[in-house]
Amino acid sequence: MPGFFGFDHSGGSTYFADRFVAGLRCVLEARGIVGVPVISVSTLGIASLRKRQEELLRELRALETPTERAPRLAGPRTWHLLGHSTGGVDAALLLRDAPLAVEGEGTGFSPGGWESWADLVGRISSVTTLASPHFGTGLAESPLARFVGGHPSLLAVRDMARVGLDVAQRGDLPSRIRFALSASPRATKMPFFLLQMMLMNELARDLRPSVLGSLSARPVRRSAAGRVFSVATRAPRPKDDHADKLFRDMWRWTHEGSLATASLPSSTQPLDDLTLRLPSQRSIALPPADAGDNDGIVTTHRQVFGELIGLVIGDHVDVLGRYRRASLIDEKVIDPGLLTSGAEFGDDEFFGLLVRIGERIAEMVMTQHD
Repeated sequence: MPGFFGFDHSGGSTYFADRFVAGLRCVLEARGIVGVPVISVSTLGIASLRKRQEELLRELRALETPTERAPRLAGPRTWHLLGHSTGGVDAALLLRDAPLAVEGEGTGFSPGGWESWADLVGRISSVTTLASPHFGTGLAESPLARFVGGHPSLLAVRDMARVGLDVAQRGDLPSRIRFALSASPRATKMPFFLLQMMLMNELARDLRPSVLGSLSARPVRRSAAGRVFSVATRAPRPKDDHADKLFRDMWRWTHEGSLATASLPSSTQPLDDLTLRLPSQRSIALPPADAGDNDGIVTTHRQVFGELIGLVIGDHVDVLGRYRRASLIDEKVIDPGLLTSGAEFGDDEFFGLLVRIGERIAEMVMTQHD
């Protein structure tokens, strides 16, 4: 499940790098889970969590429903969901005993049950989340969020101008622009998209710690106990002269917003345990994690939900396979990445992450068959 924007593929770009889906399938096959499709689905972009949930359920049901042209997945299936960012929140919220509903001016849980969705929801066997803001993120309380929400301050305007200048001067700009355009609506719909983003960005409101903290505090249903896993991401703290000023400012906005919000959940697991890291990252020296550390988008401590199975040193989009890659033969850039955190996330880390996730899903599949 994708996060913000919610697209699977658009134009020549995909939300998850193609290598992500193919690599995860390979990990499962290597562990004896043969013939299981790995599918990247679409959902709504900046809509509220409630609307995203409804769209996700419709998407899953459609995948199970044959059409005149193709059998698709040919009937009811057991689902193991993996969600990145808000997509992980979407997946985890399906494990509660009721769907989301409008509650006053915010989002809460319906007083009823799942009704027509009960069978589908009951077949969700496990959920793994990746860099997901289960308890909100400080970025939702930042000057950037206020700017996007139509309440800019002079400080936010200044910072956004600096970021715009930095983006214009970055290397590999054409590749980043192509990805951004593929993730955006067509030109004829762009004004309406921007208006909705500024005036009706329900998702930004739902991602505030005060909202998501309350939603995530609700326990998962009994049948899902022990079947919820999370992978958290943390980037090195950028210095004032960090080469990527866009990443530096995003990290700082998220950090400052995190420190200004309510205290963390008491169940938060420690993030300094080296065994949680990928093997290739255990020698990286980082200061002890604090309440403001993040991956440039989501506060690290607020990503922990269920069993924490990994801590990746990288930025929010590195883990999608959107990290800088260059040919070893001629050093030609294959993928410029979207952010440059300084974590030096590369192929070893990417495939190590897929192995970590794939092994846990394979374990859940085998347990289900037993």
